[in-house]
Amino acid sequence: MYNQQHKAAPLLGMTSFEEVLHRMNELGRFKASVLASNDGLPIATAPSVYDADTAAAIVALLQRVSKEARDQLDMAEVDEVTIFDRDRIRLVCRYMVVDEEKLILAVMVPPNRYHRRLTNWAMREIQAAWQQ
Repeated sequence: MYNQQHKAAPLLGMTSFEEVLHRMNELGRFKASVLASNDGLPIATAPSVYDADTAAAIVALLQRVSKEARDQLDMAEVDEVTIFDRDRIRLVCRYMVVDEEKLILAVMVPPNRYHRRLTNWAMREIQAAWQQ
């Protein structure tokens, strides 16, 4: 479904990471997305009403909480953390490693929307862009 025709076209003034986030948001009708370092520093954001620094800090906090839960419960590495609000909007945090760098892709997903296929696509595109 997400093949070459869905590759992010260059958008004026955007980095390739921002292009990927923008395209992912467009295809999934996601409210916002941020790519952050493991420490919570924003690397790229798609245009949104959310402050990038605040969003990245929240993502890093969720990462630390999920690590603590994983350690306490003797779980395997966490792939995704999702938080639902009362309106069924989800904050989905996907974790990935690119060249030994831990990254977090966070997406605000509207109710009744799928995210896994598009975030998988975005993660592959981010990895390819990182290695260029």
